[in-house]
Amino acid sequence: MLALAIAALLCRPASGQIASSLPAQSPTSSTDRAAQKALLTRVLAANPNSPEANNALGNFFLEDHLYPEAMDRFETVLALAPANPAARKGELAAATDLALSAKHADHPDIAFEVLEHALIRLHDDPQLLFEAGSQAYELHRLTDASDALSAARKLEPSNPEILYALAQLEIDERQMPAAETDFRAYLAQRPDDATAHFGLGHVLAMLQRTPEARAEFERSIQLQPVQTEAYYQVGQIELDAQHDAQAAPLFRRVLARDPTHGGALTGMGILAFRAKDYPTAERQLAAAEQSSPDYGPAHYYRGLALAHLARKQESDAELLRATQLGKANTTVPPANEPR
Repeated sequence: MLALAIAALLCRPASGQIASSLPAQSPTSSTDRAAQKALLTRVLAANPNSPEANNALGNFFLEDHLYPEAMDRFETVLALAPANPAARKGELAAATDLALSAKHADHPDIAFEVLEHALIRLHDDPQLLFEAGSQAYELHRLTDASDALSAARKLEPSNPEILYALAQLEIDERQMPAAETDFRAYLAQRPDDATAHFGLGHVLAMLQRTPEARAEFERSIQLQPVQTEAYYQVGQIELDAQHDAQAAPLFRRVLARDPTHGGALTGMGILAFRAKDYPTAERQLAAAEQSSPDYGPAHYYRGLALAHLARKQESDAELLRATQLGKANTTVPPANEPR
């Protein structure tokens, strides 16, 4: 397979690196390993399909970080005995380690191809399906991610990592009811995960269930007080409800940690606009545009502030940009996880 060949070139350690990455060995143990490898090679020359010899040699390759060679040995066994436990364990370990090495070498596409290749033999392994789905999601290959993660859930319906990964994917696919279901199933097992409460709050906000969303954001803050995003989301809820006095300190708290937060800068600009402080509003909203140039509300309210400052040409340009973005009204911007 091409991906395995490329991954081998990218990720193969030098001979010195192999030695340094293994536990210290005495000359006797090194000699024993070499003798055992030589014996296994002779056994395979006489019986290429020997499960015991292939698995043993595959494990030697795995210990030496020679992952493609290890996979070749394990796959020889799996072609004849798909349920062989040792070969399945070895193939999973070699494929995931090789994929991780490819990611570290800045080749996430090859990492996914390695995992996809391993699925030929381990199509019913939930961990491998999860790893492949997660890697596909990182590459924004949403169909591949959905296929792999959905298959993983069929095998392990209550696995929290799979549920969380599916919820994230479903947000990107705008499947908010499904994302809500999976976040709630995840939180039933891990109720103290601040990031999951934030994610559920974001989903509920997108579903316009504001009181429930606020409760989730506030729970996220309780669990992880040092963050920005949940404070911002609660501030946005207060802003939308015209509770300006409550929104302002929340936005300020966000900006104390992240002075370039586009959403909070926009919020402060809108508050200044409502207070008829148009110069301050224009400055805040211009700063928001620098941080989040595609966030429509910043352009919309800056256009209105510029109109009050008698800067018509600039105002028209901002309002046109807001219309082009399709976000003339304040909406929840793309959410980040608590940080």
